[in-house]
Amino acid sequence: MSNLTTGLRPGTASSVDIKFRQLEIFYGVVVAGTITRASQRIGLSQPSISQQLAKLEETLGARLIERNRTGTVALTPAGEFWFRHAEDMLREMQSVLREHEQRFRNGSVVLRMGITPAMRGTFVMAAAKIAMRETDFAKFEVVYDLNSSALFEQLRMHKVNVAILASEVLGAEASSFAVDQLYEDHIALAVPATVSEDDLRYAFSPGAEPDRIRPELLRYVEIDGSVPTRAPSDEWYRTHLPAAMGSFGAPSFTVAASFVAEGLATAHLPISTAAHLPATMRQQMRLYVLPGMSRKVVIAMRKHLLTHGTYARIFRGIVDFCQTELSRTMAETGAAPVCPLIDGGAAGAASHAAE
Repeated sequence: MSNLTTGLRPGTASSVDIKFRQLEIFYGVVVAGTITRASQRIGLSQPSISQQLAKLEETLGARLIERNRTGTVALTPAGEFWFRHAEDMLREMQSVLREHEQRFRNGSVVLRMGITPAMRGTFVMAAAKIAMRETDFAKFEVVYDLNSSALFEQLRMHKVNVAILASEVLGAEASSFAVDQLYEDHIALAVPATVSEDDLRYAFSPGAEPDRIRPELLRYVEIDGSVPTRAPSDEWYRTHLPAAMGSFGAPSFTVAASFVAEGLATAHLPISTAAHLPATMRQQMRLYVLPGMSRKVVIAMRKHLLTHGTYARIFRGIVDFCQTELSRTMAETGAAPVCPLIDGGAAGAASHAAE
């Protein structure tokens, strides 16, 4: 990147001649903390680094860093401004060069797919096989993140080129991507298998006495606040199990499921998460589908990639798999509707009163 400049006409008040290499050196010095350490990391002598920094400061007409007696550098206000923007520009340039390499130099296809840990297993293997059908396939990478919000950030920063996530996190930026719905993911109440349906009916009944409700039903797992279903989940508990408290916190639905499987609490889980749980965990809980609580799960890919036939076919293949095979797997989780238990709460209360 050393020969790349801003390309602006020099000699005007609004135009400067900044080389990307100078930004790389400046960024490297700030990250390293001293010019001595930066010299080892960047591979330039200390005088060369100092010279390039001086040229950058001269071009900008502002001092960017201050050096104390120990050699440690500190950012000036102008330095803070340029460090923040240099990081963004360098990351974007690296992404563009990487994409250029893939698309126009070696012609190979590298699929970097962002998913949550809940999607591991069958889905990942199916996506890998779909990608491998292509003759110019080079590599399939799986990148995990805890939730859809974090995955979307990975997609925005070009760390992945396709992601499986909840549609609501795309927001106003949805138009920047090629998006297709994979399935509607219904949310279920996950209850430890040790809790009977009679216990549930009583807990749902009006006027249920907290000291007679099963302890597991008085505790629930709060999912991370960045997850879109958190607010409706909290509201559901306030309405239907008002005596229950958020006793555990989890960064992902898979972790939340672990608390339920251990018999510690209840939790709200997407059916897709339950479908991908190990059989041993799945046997330790029962699922009850909650009416009106669901999320649309989509595949999102950078629009320009769909102009490449291989990426377009992989995109379509994943959509087809999810709308057929994966949807069928999710339907086999055995989740029952929760409404009969809530509606039968009065009968549950009468049953407990008679005991």
